[in-house]
Amino acid sequence: MSRLIDKLTDQDWRNGIGRRFEAVTDEIFQVIRWVLVVGFASYLSRAHDILILRVTYWVLAALLFGYIASRFLLRPEIAFLGNPQGRWARLAQSALNFGLCVGVFALTLYAVSALTQAIAEYRGAL
Repeated sequence: MSRLIDKLTDQDWRNGIGRRFEAVTDEIFQVIRWVLVVGFASYLSRAHDILILRVTYWVLAALLFGYIASRFLLRPEIAFLGNPQGRWARLAQSALNFGLCVGVFALTLYAVSALTQAIAEYRGAL
């Protein structure tokens, strides 16, 4: 217990924890914001069958994919294979991370689509 109290009174430790917590909440907020924007564009494209709204939805969805890709590919990758040695092992590691990125994106678009469909039906737009 005294070790915990010492940690809580250590200003450097508290600043480090605060920075990590802020980084996590910032990432979560960014994803939620992107999902809401894509969801709203999806709702508009479903409610009003206008080409520009469909194009806007797909452009925003592509930007969401870019954000998710930057999270999984451009920052430190998830180590599926540990610390791969060799070119092929690093390529396989990147391919697995890309597959994860595509899977997360597909699940996100599926969730946005399901929620948008439910909202549109509730509002009587479709």
